[in-house]
Amino acid sequence: MPASPPAAASGGTGLSRLSLTDIQAFVTLLDTLHVSRAAIRLGMGQPQLSGRLARLRRLTGDLLFVRGPGGVVPTATALSLEAPAREMLAQAEHFLAPPDEFDPRKAHGTLHLAAPDYLDPMLLPRLAGRLRAAAPALALSVHPLTDDLDYAQKLGDGRLDLVIANWPDPPAQLHRLPLMEDELVVMMGSHHPLARRSLTAQAYLQARHAAPTAMRPGLRSTVDAMLARQGHARHIALECPVFSLIPYVLTQTDLLLTTGRRFTDFFASSLPVTVMPLPIPLPSLQYYLLWHPRARRDGPVRWLREQIAASVRAPAVSSPDTYSSSRG
Repeated sequence: MPASPPAAASGGTGLSRLSLTDIQAFVTLLDTLHVSRAAIRLGMGQPQLSGRLARLRRLTGDLLFVRGPGGVVPTATALSLEAPAREMLAQAEHFLAPPDEFDPRKAHGTLHLAAPDYLDPMLLPRLAGRLRAAAPALALSVHPLTDDLDYAQKLGDGRLDLVIANWPDPPAQLHRLPLMEDELVVMMGSHHPLARRSLTAQAYLQARHAAPTAMRPGLRSTVDAMLARQGHARHIALECPVFSLIPYVLTQTDLLLTTGRRFTDFFASSLPVTVMPLPIPLPSLQYYLLWHPRARRDGPVRWLREQIAASVRAPAVSSPDTYSSSRG
C-alpha cells in the first residue's frame, strides 16, 4: 500500500476511465476488508485488484484503504463513497438484467394504440379476440390518428404505447418494426362504366375519386404524394372522415377509391363493388409499428407488438357478414 495519497486525476471528471469492475472491486473491498479475499470473491488475481484500486486512488485523490490489523481499513473518503458506489452497482444490475417475464393472464391496466382506419378492417377484431382470450383483464384503448395528435410526444411521455403508421419518414428517435405491405388497387361500384373494361391510366386520372379527409388543409394523402412524384394528380370529389364508409358510397356513385388490397378484399365479397389493378405503377403501402425507446424492455408493450404481428399474419375473414354473424 502506498504511504501517501496520489494526486487526483486532472482534466475532466475521469468518468471515461472508470469502469463498473472498478466500482465492484471497491465495494467488495469494503465488504471483506481483505485484499486477497476480495480478489478471490471477484475471480481475479491480487495484482489485478491492486491495479483497479490504484486507478480509483488516482481518480479520487485519496488512499481509500490503509493497512490495519488483519487486513485493510477504509478511509473517511471511502466510507463517504460507499452509498453512491452501491447505488451505481444496483442501477447497473437493473439496466443489464433481463426484462421481467410478462404473464398476460395476470396483467391488468390499459394499453394505448394509435392506428389509421384504412388498415385491414379485420385487424382490430383479430387483435381484440387475441387479447380477450389471452389477457382478459388487460384493456386496449385505440386512438385515431388525427391532425392534433402529437404521436411522437405521446409515445415519449407514455400516453401512447404503440402507433401503426405508413408514413415514409417517421421520427428517427422512435423504434420501428415492419408490419406488412399492402398492394394499391382501385375499387369502384360494379355499376361503374369503368368496371366493364380494363382501367387505363388516362381513364383513372380523368375519373372522380373518393378519399379520406385530409388530416389538415393542404396535406396530401400517401397516394396523392406518390402520384405527384410521377407528375400526376387526381380529382377528389368526396372526402370522408370515416374510411370504412367509402365502399358504401361507391355503390351509389361514379367515384373511385384507391387503397390497399387488404381493405378492398374485405368488402368485395359482400358489396356490389369491383376491384381492379391500379393502372399507374406505385409502390406498395408499407405499414410498421412505432414505439419509444423507453418501452424497449416493457413487457406488456413487447407482448402487444407480438400480438399485433400475429394478427396481421392471421387468415383474413372474407366479409362483414362473417363477423356480424359471429357477434350474434
